[in-house]
Amino acid sequence: MLNPNSPIPLYHQLADIISDRIRSGQYLPGQAIPSETAMAEQYHIGRPTVRQAMDLLVQKKLIQRKRGAGTFVRPPAPSVDLFSLAGTSRAFLIKGIAIEKIPVTPVSLVQVKNQPDNPFNESSAYFLSRMIQSQGTPVLKEDIFLDNELFRGLERMDIGTKSLSCMVADLYHLVPENGTQTFRVAIPDPETAAQLALEPDTPVLTVYRELNFPRAPKAVYAVLYCRTDRFAFSQTIGSAA
Repeated sequence: MLNPNSPIPLYHQLADIISDRIRSGQYLPGQAIPSETAMAEQYHIGRPTVRQAMDLLVQKKLIQRKRGAGTFVRPPAPSVDLFSLAGTSRAFLIKGIAIEKIPVTPVSLVQVKNQPDNPFNESSAYFLSRMIQSQGTPVLKEDIFLDNELFRGLERMDIGTKSLSCMVADLYHLVPENGTQTFRVAIPDPETAAQLALEPDTPVLTVYRELNFPRAPKAVYAVLYCRTDRFAFSQTIGSAA
């Protein structure tokens, strides 16, 4: 029950109760939760307090309101294996998630500067940028840098929305052996935030990826900006040798 003598606001206490019931499985995904009127009567509080609690749970992506139907437990976001050596788009397709890839920039040869985490910093590399959308909403942006010696001539090829990993395998006969990823929560630059349809200063999951090819370590470097409000991004972990 709620404790009116607690320093924790009543609406926050109620939100915690509902959260616990969702996480314990008492309220299942897609299930309707009691109405604001019913909870106000049950907990002997006003409807504005209940509404504050529901607003907080909506912000936390635990529940969703459906006009004319009620309030329901929000289904968990689809999980996408973010570290797929077969390519980012392939990770979505494996889960049966329909996507569209939109080129943000064509392939070009650039001089990389002021990017200390980038293995191509202070040198040249091929660069392209892509947006991945699902149901018309941007969910992930990739900024990709490639070794311009290993992938010589890439700027003359019409990549468009084709799978980059497949083209690398077909045209250069190269498949990554392994790679590393670093995860951070960061605020993207204003241009990237706008491209992802986010409000300025909205933090996103930012992934820094390096792929190693035979005799060519760190030949591909990518920065991925991921909207975790749309999908849960995961990474498969294998057993230690």
